[in-house]
Amino acid sequence: MTDCNYIGCYGETLFFAECIKRGYNVSKPILDSSVYDCIIDTHSGLYKVQIKSTGKEPREEDPNIQIALQNNKKDYSIDLVDYFAVYSTYYNGFFIFKNQGDMQSIRFSLTGKWKDYFNNFNFSKDGE
Repeated sequence: MTDCNYIGCYGETLFFAECIKRGYNVSKPILDSSVYDCIIDTHSGLYKVQIKSTGKEPREEDPNIQIALQNNKKDYSIDLVDYFAVYSTYYNGFFIFKNQGDMQSIRFSLTGKWKDYFNNFNFSKDGE
């Protein structure tokens, strides 16, 4: 699984399936130009989610994997995207966290700052 498009489509499909498995409704925009990839209806709120995927692996000297969240084409402001869901083929799961509005990239691992967000599909307005 080294093709970036393949990994991205696979990650999105896994995310949709996991949300449905948890009883959430998933809506996907018809246009690819939408700033978010889906809306998750948890029955207690609607959340716009931007899904990122990576096939990167940690380096020996650093247990973290780093990926870009922002790019020069899209601005993921807080009013446009509520959550990021980052699929890692290495960890075979998602790091799901509230959009803070100013994040350019994320460094994650199962032992670092974002470990509690691994496969945490508990969406809420406050991000907890």
